Parts: sequence; C-alpha cells; structure tokens
Amino acid sequence: MKLTIVPDFFFLKKNKWLLVPLLAVCCLLLSAPQEAKAQGGGRVVQLSGFVALGDSLYGVAAVSVYVPGTNRGTYTNEYGFFSLPVLAGDSIVFSGLGYKKQYLKIPKTYSSQSYSIIMQMQEEATELPQVEVFPWPTERDFRQAVLAVKLPDQGRSNAAKNLDPALLEELFRITPMDAGANFNVWNQQQVRGIEQQNMIPTVSPFAVLKLIDMIKKGEFKNKK
Repeated sequence: MKLTIVPDFFFLKKNKWLLVPLLAVCCLLLSAPQEAKAQGGGRVVQLSGFVALGDSLYGVAAVSVYVPGTNRGTYTNEYGFFSLPVLAGDSIVFSGLGYKKQYLKIPKTYSSQSYSIIMQMQEEATELPQVEVFPWPTERDFRQAVLAVKLPDQGRSNAAKNLDPALLEELFRITPMDAGANFNVWNQQQVRGIEQQNMIPTVSPFAVLKLIDMIKKGEFKNKK
C-alpha cells in the first residue's frame, strides 16, 4: 500500500509555520509500514506460567521475566504467576534477587498462540563485601581520637564519694527498714524465742561424777 501526498505549495507559502509539522507527519506515515513489517517478523505467542522455588510448590514473587534487548517484560505476582506476549524465536530470561538466572527459548517454528511453563528457580547466596564506616579518614586517626578522650572527673568523684565506708555505715544506721525488713526481723525474733523456750538444759557428766565423789567423801556432812 502506497501513500502519496501532494502538498498545496500555495497554501504552504502562505502558512510557513505549518511546513515543519507536516513534514514530520509525512515521515511517520512513510516509516510506519517498514516498522510494522519488522515487528511482524515473528509470530506472537502469549507466554504464561508459574515460577516456583526449586521442586516445591511455593511461588516466587517479583521475579523479572523479560526479553533481552527489547522493552518486553513483566514481573511475577505475589503467588508466582506471570503472563507476557513474546515472539517465536525469542529468548526469555528469568531473574530474581537471590536466585540463579534461568533461560527459556521459544522455537521459531512454534505455531500455537500460547505457551505455558513452570519455571524452577534455584537459590544463589550472594555475599556482599564488608563495609567499615568510620567518622575519621583512617583507623589510626580513630584510635588516636579514642585514646585522647578525657572522662570528666565529676563522675568519678561522685562514685568514690558514694562508696565511702563511713557514709555507707551512716546510711545503714539511719535508714529505716521497710515493711519486708521489719517482718523478717520480727520473724527471726519469734523463732529465737521458741528455740530458747524449748531448750533442754544439759548436765556435764564430769560434774555428775564429781558430785558423787563429794557425797562419798562426806564433804556435805562436814560442812553441816
């Protein structure tokens, strides 16, 4: 199909400001058939499928599905499903963070209008390099700055003052006991009183032998 345009030069001469837009439109119309022919070089195939994690049935979300070198691509949804129009003969790449890239080739002789697959992604651990952040240019400057830090003397003096033995003894003497401490002291006193009441007086066996010896000698009679 050919398109022939015969401009009215008299009209263009009177309206020079229309010349440039008209030429641009002519160029687009003339180039449109060649572009459509290039895009129609392959058969359109609707690629649909499910991206799973290995041999499991867990869908992988946010996996890029695209044709390299073109603007055709999409992402898997939260369940791992996707759908993308491609051309017969295209190579499709499946890429996701933390997974190995997978590839799919649509045969050029594929005649159907749809293509369904289940793509199994394999995990790939990515180790990022260690980053050390210092507020100083070098580690040596950081070390010198730390060594040059002077702690305030007020904190140390207060700590030494609070740990003074005389002050601690005075606080122990004047600080009243709370309810728990009073109960513990009263309980200890009650236990000690009961122990003293139940205590059985003991007699030394040596004192008994001495008493018997004194009775035999008649020391109590002589004193009487």
